[in-house]
Amino acid sequence: MAADTREEASPKRSEPKNLGGNISARKDETYETFNKRLPNANVIPGGTTNTAGGRPKDVGLVEAAKTVQFEDFRNIHKLPCVRDSLLTGILSGFGLGGVRAVLGASLPKASNWAVGGFCISSFVMYEYCHYQRRKEKNGMKRAVEILDRKKIEREEKMQAAREARRKAKEEADKLVEEEERKKKLKGWKFW
Repeated sequence: MAADTREEASPKRSEPKNLGGNISARKDETYETFNKRLPNANVIPGGTTNTAGGRPKDVGLVEAAKTVQFEDFRNIHKLPCVRDSLLTGILSGFGLGGVRAVLGASLPKASNWAVGGFCISSFVMYEYCHYQRRKEKNGMKRAVEILDRKKIEREEKMQAAREARRKAKEEADKLVEEEERKKKLKGWKFW
């Protein structure tokens, strides 16, 4: 029979298992820290590497903040719909906060209502403006398609009219030539 690991000759003191934490022992005391992450058991080896080699870079808030530049804020008023939506938000926030203050709400509550009114009305106005722009863009696209179709139809009619005039002229020329030929034949008289 093969040797069984359960049947050891001398009992041995077993060490505690490391379950992903750091274990430090001091005079019969064991402290465990569980701040170390265990590797994911469901990850296939090499499954998360990209084809160029290496792992994709983790993108966080700091990397996103690095992409924002001062020029973005200097030219924000030039973006479509932003100016109108911000003006609407400022007016509605001022109005809503002012009404709340006049009706007796405390200054922090009135300010909260003003900021909330600004945010909500700016967002709604921005989305409405983009909806109007999309609708206008689709209408313009439809108008251009109609104009192109009308232009093609007009060119086809003009081509047909040119063909009809050309055929009529050719027939008229043939008739004139035929008459001239008949006149020439009639003009010969024998004595």
